[in-house]
Amino acid sequence: MKVLLINAPSKYAAVTTSDWDTTAEDIGAFPPIGLSYLAGYLVKNSSHEVHIMDTLAEQLDYDGIEKRVKDYQPEMVAITAFTPTFYDVLHVSRIVKKNIPDCYVCIGGAHVTSYPVETMSHKEIDFLIHGEGEIIFSKLLDVLEKDKNVSVLDGISFRADGRVIHKTENRGYIDDVNSLPSPAFDLLPLDRYKSAIGTGNTVGVIASSRGCPYECTYCNRPYRTYRSYSNDRIISEMGFFYNRGIKEFVFFDDMFNLTPKRVIEISDAIIAEYPDVTWSFRGRVDQVTEEMVRKAKEAGCRQILFGIEAARDEDLKAIKKKITTKQVIDGIAICKKLGLETSTNWIIGLPTHKSRNDVLDLLDFAVKSGSDYAQFNILIPYAGTEIFDEGVKKKVLSANFWNEYVLNPTPNAYIPIWEEYLSRKELSALLKICYRGFYLRPGKVIKNIMRLRNFSHFKMKFKGLLTILGFGGFSREKEKSSI
Repeated sequence: MKVLLINAPSKYAAVTTSDWDTTAEDIGAFPPIGLSYLAGYLVKNSSHEVHIMDTLAEQLDYDGIEKRVKDYQPEMVAITAFTPTFYDVLHVSRIVKKNIPDCYVCIGGAHVTSYPVETMSHKEIDFLIHGEGEIIFSKLLDVLEKDKNVSVLDGISFRADGRVIHKTENRGYIDDVNSLPSPAFDLLPLDRYKSAIGTGNTVGVIASSRGCPYECTYCNRPYRTYRSYSNDRIISEMGFFYNRGIKEFVFFDDMFNLTPKRVIEISDAIIAEYPDVTWSFRGRVDQVTEEMVRKAKEAGCRQILFGIEAARDEDLKAIKKKITTKQVIDGIAICKKLGLETSTNWIIGLPTHKSRNDVLDLLDFAVKSGSDYAQFNILIPYAGTEIFDEGVKKKVLSANFWNEYVLNPTPNAYIPIWEEYLSRKELSALLKICYRGFYLRPGKVIKNIMRLRNFSHFKMKFKGLLTILGFGGFSREKEKSSI
């Protein structure tokens, strides 16, 4: 079968605020890892013809997407769905069905596990894949190609005799992730992937593990089990990019430094094979040691991205982050001492933020932490998380918002946020204050100018500056759609 895997746009994504946000262009573009693995599995284990359309990286509008679909004439389109961007996912599905009525449309991703009934209520969608999709999706394609009954498969939703059938008892789960073929990165527009907090050069993105064992109350990750790829596998995936002249990498795991020992071992493998690369990773501040940072830097690591989220010990305890403010200060200090840059993520609008001063205290701590970069976001309470359940119980959040949104998505819908103490308008204003307060300090501006490495790096930084000043980023009006 001719298979087209689509990374859908986010033009009509649900938002926390309509006058301030960041877009993919502001923070860089990263490849769709899930679709890359799906494609890699199909290339290695089937005879199906596979293409990937990354609409975000290629900045395709809907006319461009429609033209690609018509030109390619796929028999199966598979789209990764994230609940806030479901409007766009449905829009793409309708484009496919409008132009190729007989083409199957299949949706995957963590979204479908949460909302299978609501997602299948849309006639444009033929199948859902539940869980990790490599094996299940390949089997689905084989069955369809042979005109057999898909009811023999587990881990899918489908239509039969006018009814929707959900076979979710055995969701896809890859216990031995090292058994999977390498991702089909060669099907992606590799020159489009860059990071705004990187050097401005093209980056290779690697996932060295799956899952996260932690239980943060705001996170809706589908898998708490942690499965690591072998060092040989990690080095092999880096080699794909390296042999194409790409020497900057981002490890995009949910949890890279599960232990300092893991980072040290991966660093040793990198030193042995690719001593001239640079890289960064996302990790935890409580798993930072001088030995780990020293070895990582020797291996070319230039930055660690920490998810901090809150600025007081009682707040960190409330969201079950399992770190302390002292560990934040100490971990960042170690990185600074040994010459590694740091970036930190922060959440405003937590249930513990009862006044404007609570958010301003968070900004003060973000500055005090010594972090080189910071990203601030308004809390999104996802269904299935502890924080969402707490909000519903307190009647701060609507229990049915996400279900109703998937049933009838609207463009740029407002996501219910925690407005028990601070309104959406107040949080939007505070978000601007946090960004400007962090980045427009004279010392910070001078330091960022001194760090500029090339013109590409300058362009990305300049876009970020325009966003902070209110001239770029997310400022779209509520848009109407023809679908």
